[in-house]
Amino acid sequence: MTSEQRSGDIYVPTMVILDACITRVQTSARVLRSICWKDPTSIFFQPELAHTSPYSTYRIEQAVQHSEVVSALGETQAQKNGYNPPELCIGIPSVRRQGVSYLKLVLGSLQHGLSSEERKRLHFVVLLAHIDQKEHPDYGQPWLLSMADKLASYQDDEERLRLAQVMKSRPHAIKSKFDYSIVMEECERTGAPYILMVEDDVVFLDGWRHRTMKALDVAMAKSWQSGQASFLYLRLFYYEGLLGWNSESWPTYLGSSLAVTAIVLGSLIIARRYVARAYLTNTLLLLITFVFTPLLIALFFIAGRNSVLPQPIGVHTMDKYACCGQGLVFPRSTVTKDLLPFFRRNMWSKISTDSFIEEYADETGALRWALTPVVMQHVGGQSSHNGRRGDTYGPNRLWNFEFERNDAAQLAAEHAQAQSQLIDDLKMKSSI
Repeated sequence: MTSEQRSGDIYVPTMVILDACITRVQTSARVLRSICWKDPTSIFFQPELAHTSPYSTYRIEQAVQHSEVVSALGETQAQKNGYNPPELCIGIPSVRRQGVSYLKLVLGSLQHGLSSEERKRLHFVVLLAHIDQKEHPDYGQPWLLSMADKLASYQDDEERLRLAQVMKSRPHAIKSKFDYSIVMEECERTGAPYILMVEDDVVFLDGWRHRTMKALDVAMAKSWQSGQASFLYLRLFYYEGLLGWNSESWPTYLGSSLAVTAIVLGSLIIARRYVARAYLTNTLLLLITFVFTPLLIALFFIAGRNSVLPQPIGVHTMDKYACCGQGLVFPRSTVTKDLLPFFRRNMWSKISTDSFIEEYADETGALRWALTPVVMQHVGGQSSHNGRRGDTYGPNRLWNFEFERNDAAQLAAEHAQAQSQLIDDLKMKSSI
């Protein structure tokens, strides 16, 4: 066989391998484009498509319908908390917003679909955060009177009223923490072992209660396993856009990329020595190692962290890059011993409420858990502080994209099963 023939025989397989590498990169890019469109940390992110809101729109409709039914029944026939103490207290501070109110949506979505037994286990505290509560558009609404177990006010306490009058001239961040602490304190007084603090411009998915209560059991068990007696909070909502690749970890990313490249190079050298020496020419080896491998690594990063390294399903730690305070569940013991004293000591701090809580966690090393998938969505388009953020309802900057992938029928079936299990558990307890 002549040298020209041998060269030709080698050239054909080499080109096949080269074409395969090119095809792999192109195919990977197409696949990533088709699956990463909803990841705000991805270069393939498609905002208009990702911001569609099928499930939250569905829940908004259900929340409004539930509120109308409750209004028609009247306060005397409304379901209320029936346990002392309740298993969970839900606290909602609410302020007037120009031309829109979200309070009906959050209360309606929290209570829609609850069985009588589920509703009895919950206690709802609402604060219309105005000295003259008539300034709030929902003041005196039949649905509010029926759905809230406790309508707190500044007038409930002389010192609270005095501070509220002072707060009128203080920055928004100071007053919002003041209102937050009032609702926390009202919930703490119920004796509920857990307190869920909720912003008034969110909606919850069907079956949020059983998922949350189960997650709280897991969070407490994991806290004990880590040597802690309790935890700071369980996060029920987070914004995926802050969970991308961060500049602080670039040494880790670089080291991992170099390690992958070294593994590829080592594997090719071994293969070239024992199997495919004739086909893995020096040129091809260098192309695969230093061109195609870096391209695939680059695709990994531009695909977005939420797509390639998603948050683990269930309860997991989230002590960095979490936003914001739309829904946090606190153990009552943490509120009593730590948070309420911290709020009172730093009443005049100008830090926003969510950042204030994170600052406390950073100082104390308290455990912060998050639940994936989230059980709530932020739908408010208008800020509670004299400004618009976008449309009145629906997608805005703080948006959980995975929430909209929920299947209504599947969630309803899951909720029905949880309700049946709750009844079975009650029967078992009563028979003991």
